[in-house]
Amino acid sequence: MTPKLVLLAGGKGKRMGGDKPFAPYGRSTLIETTLERLRPQVREIFINAGAQTSPLILPLSCLDAPLIFDDPAFEDMGPLSGVLSALEMAQAARDATVITAPCDMPNLPDDMVAQLLAAVPADVVYFKGARDYPLCALWRISVADDLRRALQQADGGLAVMRFLAEQNVRTIAVS
Repeated sequence: MTPKLVLLAGGKGKRMGGDKPFAPYGRSTLIETTLERLRPQVREIFINAGAQTSPLILPLSCLDAPLIFDDPAFEDMGPLSGVLSALEMAQAARDATVITAPCDMPNLPDDMVAQLLAAVPADVVYFKGARDYPLCALWRISVADDLRRALQQADGGLAVMRFLAEQNVRTIAVS
């Protein structure tokens, strides 16, 4: 069974001037184009909206995908707080894995999910090309406790690659 996919859209988008999910892209927006690319690949897509007080909740709720929110203890701690929310949602549903993707990557492979599922098993499998794409990943639920502890110990945020350095990780080469 294809795992659920959580689109990470809870960041503030400071480098883009805010409202990153709804930044124009072609004839649409970044998030709408990314959703269109990913919908045929999975059975369910959820959107991580970050904080329950996010000003983007209303527009995100119009995208025909259920919203999930970050634990208030980890709000504003970067994308790994959204990953933890995805892991905990999948864990509650008794899923073994969950897939994540950032909302601002409209050119993901048409077979991203199939590639992640076909990879050599690991706790985390992610895409690597000229640079790392660690949020385009398949996560085993078994990393949830480690991630929660790491976020609790982090001071204001946790770098994705720093967390992954402590996990059993595999990468998939992309061009």
